[in-house]
Amino acid sequence: MTRTTTAGRARSRRWFLTGGAAAVPRRGIAIADACLAGVGVVCQACGDACPERAIRFPLRRGGPPLPVVDEDRCTGCGACVPVCPVGAIGLPEGRA
Repeated sequence: MTRTTTAGRARSRRWFLTGGAAAVPRRGIAIADACLAGVGVVCQACGDACPERAIRFPLRRGGPPLPVVDEDRCTGCGACVPVCPVGAIGLPEGRA
């Protein structure tokens, strides 16, 4: 389901539910739409693995919590990458 903004661009339901937070990160990690929480499966493996507690899961109505990355706390260490069961987490180019 998509909705149109005043600028005429289509936005997904996920974009509205997260306030656009899952868009392009400025630094740190990127969480893709393949994330299990985005398709209705409860999974918080990345948040449990994060030593800085930069990935949080605020409650939401109508589904499991979606991951939200706190850009100020995320160091880009990559501890969350190998624990994701569907490989939905990636580091920006140039980080390893």
